Amino acid sequence: MHGIFYDAIHDEIVVPVALAGAILTLPGDASGDAPPKRILQGPKTGIVQPDTLYVDLQHDEVIVESGDRAVLVFPRGAEGDVAPSRRIGGPKSEVDNIYGLAADSKRNVIVVANRAESGGRESNDSILIFNRLDTGDVAPRAKIAGPHTGIIKIRQVFVDEERGQIFATIKNNFEAYDYNTQRPSPWDPDKTGFIGVWSIDDNGDVPPRGVIKGPASGLVWPAGVAINPANHEVYAIDSVSNALFMFKTPEFFFKPPVPSAGGGR
Repeated sequence: MHGIFYDAIHDEIVVPVALAGAILTLPGDASGDAPPKRILQGPKTGIVQPDTLYVDLQHDEVIVESGDRAVLVFPRGAEGDVAPSRRIGGPKSEVDNIYGLAADSKRNVIVVANRAESGGRESNDSILIFNRLDTGDVAPRAKIAGPHTGIIKIRQVFVDEERGQIFATIKNNFEAYDYNTQRPSPWDPDKTGFIGVWSIDDNGDVPPRGVIKGPASGLVWPAGVAINPANHEVYAIDSVSNALFMFKTPEFFFKPPVPSAGGGR
């Protein structure tokens, strides 16, 4: 299991289980060998090997990575072998290997951390943004990708809905090595990953608007990210350091001033 979501409104823990091809919902106070409240599993669901998910509490939906190159959307309370409400997948969608999911319920979009197995440092990894009600083989409304983004081996995404920002962990490295070619080691300080911040309205080959990286950060392969806007903090876990990092970044959490109606003096 690589994903988890805590639903504070309903006090539920939602977990994808790849080996069982299932989504489990447990009560928040579950302990020991407690049975799940709901199990979403079976051929009608389209769930094969789910690795990550997100619960859109505003719209009462659970957004799931299918495990076979698709985004599936179910009612939050769905259980058993039921078909999804919507499915996004196919050549036009560009959905490949999903490593992270999030939603911006204010702007009605779904954000996908999409990894394309290109096999080289000319990465095709991207942040894909879809309309919330999209279904079928539809093109994303926006795609953040390209050399200026710095995205190589994307991992997780998190959306700050209040400010319309996407936080993403970028591993910027390889998980398998061909020792006959010059590829960086994960411990090479010049080839480490970073946390990037983009606007939800960004599209194309655009650099991040904010970055956490470098030797002082301690980040090598950041794999997960979360934020605490009230305290202006960004949290990250790193798969090389095996540690949790906390960064104080107030500059990420201030909204730009709104221009006056008169346009100035």
